[in-house]
Amino acid sequence: MKQPSPLSLAQLAGAGTSVIVTLVAGLLLGLAAARFLHWEWAVPVGIIVGFAAGIASMFKRLSTLM
Repeated sequence: MKQPSPLSLAQLAGAGTSVIVTLVAGLLLGLAAARFLHWEWAVPVGIIVGFAAGIASMFKRLSTLM
């Protein structure tokens, strides 16, 4: 069993910014698909997929730290 260690503020901030970065990446990919492929529904889908990827990334990062 791992010894509980306090998480530093930098590690927690890195996990939080990964959610924002993937959300913005999903938004930009959705905007690109909407503009070049003429898919009007691509922007909300890109935001949802980016948010889901960010949450998964955050849980993965925090589970390895704990």
